[in-house]
Amino acid sequence: MPIAVDRDVVLSNYQAYFKGRKNKIIEMAEPISEVITFGNMAAFRGTGKNVEETPAGVQETKTYKYMILSQKQPDGS
Repeated sequence: MPIAVDRDVVLSNYQAYFKGRKNKIIEMAEPISEVITFGNMAAFRGTGKNVEETPAGVQETKTYKYMILSQKQPDGS
């Protein structure tokens, strides 16, 4: 997925992504490997794994790395 800023943009990107998916997700895991905090920011990184089933019934395993950067908002969220 592309870099996204703003809650509505992130939500819209995920909605479009899942609407266009053809494979069924059988298993999904995204454990966090590390959290780094600095001021009002936090970075999370980890690895992920999806087990998916194609419309033809073939199972595929996909692995990936991810990083999330979050900023504390004025309301504390």
